[in-house]
Amino acid sequence: MSWQQSDKTELPTAVVLTFGCKVNQYDSNAMRSTMVRNGYQIVPETEPADVCLINTCTVTNIADQKARKIIRRVVKRNPEAKVLVTGCYAESDRQQIEQIEGVSLVFGNREKADLDQYLEYLSLQTHQPTSGLLQITPVQHDAIREHANFGLSVSDTGDRTRGIIKVQDGCSAFCTYCIIPYVRGRMTSRPISEIVTEVEEIAASGAKEIVITGVHLGSYGIDRQNEQLPKDGRVSIADILEQIHPVDGIERIRLSSIEPMNFPEDLAPTMAELPKCMPHFHLPLQAGSDRTLKRMRRRYTTDEFSKLTEHLRSVFPDAGLTTDIMVGFPGETDRDFEDSLRFVEQIGFSQLHVFRYSPRRGTPAAEYPDQLAPHISADRSQRMIVSGQRSSQTFRQQMVGKEAKVLIEDLRHGDLLMGSTGNYLRTAIDVPDSQINQVIPVTLTGVENGIMLAIPQS
Repeated sequence: MSWQQSDKTELPTAVVLTFGCKVNQYDSNAMRSTMVRNGYQIVPETEPADVCLINTCTVTNIADQKARKIIRRVVKRNPEAKVLVTGCYAESDRQQIEQIEGVSLVFGNREKADLDQYLEYLSLQTHQPTSGLLQITPVQHDAIREHANFGLSVSDTGDRTRGIIKVQDGCSAFCTYCIIPYVRGRMTSRPISEIVTEVEEIAASGAKEIVITGVHLGSYGIDRQNEQLPKDGRVSIADILEQIHPVDGIERIRLSSIEPMNFPEDLAPTMAELPKCMPHFHLPLQAGSDRTLKRMRRRYTTDEFSKLTEHLRSVFPDAGLTTDIMVGFPGETDRDFEDSLRFVEQIGFSQLHVFRYSPRRGTPAAEYPDQLAPHISADRSQRMIVSGQRSSQTFRQQMVGKEAKVLIEDLRHGDLLMGSTGNYLRTAIDVPDSQINQVIPVTLTGVENGIMLAIPQS
């Protein structure tokens, strides 16, 4: 391969595209760091590149379709580039991706840690043709039986304000609709010492906020009973927060999605004692019907979920509670759906992410009878979305007139800069660019198209 060198640099160039969850975003940041360390210049998707790395998602059939479409688009735009595909879709259907003309290499989630070796191989292929699969055979793992691999790390997030830290990967819950345990491996917790080191490095890069992420955050520590910490018992997310809270430069810490099952008892009280911890909880509900939850193998009831939200609101009165809700699960009756709708309205989430059920090959639910017709799922999805919009608007209106602190980001709403409150409300403020990456006190004054408006406090 001959590098496409520009007039500005002699470094080989690379594009990194990411789809899916914050765990994937972390992985892409880590692989981006690996590429920079190997002498690559990262360029935007719109520019030609020598290597295009695509980190895929497979949570739904639509995600698979989107991945194939993106891969073909990248190949068309960069006919001379090496196109590397990884991520969950690469784990679940490697052969189908390898059949796409122009793809050079496909490797799964555990092989992301081997990217150094793949890049070294690329650097030796200076006179090889660019078409066809590279003659590299990534080690194929039995994902369902193996622990996740933490061979990658991030030192610079590429984001001026926020860094994502993966503290846990894999899942052993095996919900009946979910393919993630099959492509991410067994639940695996990262040593707290490594987490603290990475937070320190991200703080040194200038980021003010840390987002703690994982596939199943609530189960963190189940596999790390011998972690040496000041207190006895199982380590949990709360222990991570206590250990990273003193890191200089970090002003805010927030959690990404945390499952309601295995929610640590000490988490909310610990967060209340640590002022850097933000009062936002993304709790994937999936269904507001006990019958559906049982068939999903979610291992909690609506009553237990409701009590958890009540507990969080008793500790954090203005907590932002967001969720994922699925409609159209096989066998979901009209009554099941109406129960879900009423339950969602009862909880009053600040944001609702609605998904239509998508059968994933190899999961139990894909073989369930009574698969719902698409038009029924579509109708239920629309009704749930409307309910979520009402709930979201109500929560935001309740925040008008209150004081908050906002981390200003390099994002705009018209002529205004944007940021997020502690309870994760997108907020637009008239402040100069010099305030980017600063946490400023504001008064929330209104809502416009779902965006909070605010003025700085004098």
